[in-house]
Amino acid sequence: MSESTPCLYCQTENEAGLSDCKNCGMPLAPSHPGNRKRGLKFFSKAFWLIAIFCVIMMFYLPR
Repeated sequence: MSESTPCLYCQTENEAGLSDCKNCGMPLAPSHPGNRKRGLKFFSKAFWLIAIFCVIMMFYLPR
Protein backbone atom coordinates (compact mmCIF):
# COMPACT_ATOMS: atom_id res chain seq x y z
CA MET A 1 0.00 0.00 0.00
CA SER A 2 1.47 3.35 -1.01
CA GLU A 3 1.50 6.43 1.18
CA SER A 4 -1.10 9.07 0.44
CA THR A 5 -1.86 12.50 1.81
CA PRO A 6 -5.40 13.89 1.89
CA CYS A 7 -5.91 17.50 0.80
CA LEU A 8 -7.05 19.73 3.66
CA TYR A 9 -9.43 21.60 1.34
CA CYS A 10 -11.11 19.02 -0.92
CA GLN A 11 -10.17 15.76 0.90
CA THR A 12 -8.78 14.17 -2.30
CA GLU A 13 -6.13 11.51 -1.66
CA ASN A 14 -2.79 12.48 -3.25
CA GLU A 15 0.38 10.45 -3.71
CA ALA A 16 3.19 11.11 -1.25
CA GLY A 17 5.75 13.60 -2.50
CA LEU A 18 3.34 15.95 -4.30
CA SER A 19 3.45 19.59 -3.22
CA ASP A 20 0.04 20.56 -4.66
CA CYS A 21 -3.32 18.77 -4.75
CA LYS A 22 -4.02 17.02 -8.05
CA ASN A 23 -7.72 17.96 -7.81
CA CYS A 24 -7.93 21.56 -6.56
CA GLY A 25 -4.30 22.74 -6.87
CA MET A 26 -3.99 23.94 -3.27
CA PRO A 27 -0.66 23.32 -1.48
CA LEU A 28 -0.54 20.13 0.57
CA ALA A 29 0.47 20.25 4.22
CA PRO A 30 3.86 18.62 4.92
CA SER A 31 2.29 16.67 7.78
CA HIS A 32 -1.46 16.19 7.80
CA PRO A 33 -3.10 16.95 11.17
CA GLY A 34 -5.14 13.77 10.88
CA ASN A 35 -2.08 11.59 10.46
CA ARG A 36 -3.07 8.59 12.58
CA LYS A 37 0.39 7.03 12.67
CA ARG A 38 1.91 10.19 14.12
CA GLY A 39 -0.77 10.45 16.82
CA LEU A 40 -0.40 6.79 17.77
CA LYS A 41 3.38 7.16 18.03
CA PHE A 42 3.00 10.15 20.39
CA PHE A 43 0.37 8.35 22.48
CA SER A 44 2.57 5.27 22.81
CA LYS A 45 5.56 7.30 24.02
CA ALA A 46 3.44 9.29 26.46
CA PHE A 47 1.77 6.13 27.81
CA TRP A 48 5.07 4.38 28.53
CA LEU A 49 6.59 7.50 30.06
CA ILE A 50 3.64 7.86 32.45
CA ALA A 51 3.65 4.12 33.26
CA ILE A 52 7.37 4.17 34.12
CA PHE A 53 6.88 7.30 36.23
CA CYS A 54 4.08 5.61 38.18
CA VAL A 55 6.16 2.49 38.87
CA ILE A 56 9.08 4.61 40.07
CA MET A 57 6.78 6.63 42.34
CA MET A 58 5.32 3.44 43.84
CA PHE A 59 8.78 2.57 45.20
CA TYR A 60 9.98 6.10 45.92
CA LEU A 61 7.07 7.49 47.92
CA PRO A 62 6.90 6.63 51.63
CA ARG A 63 4.43 3.98 52.67
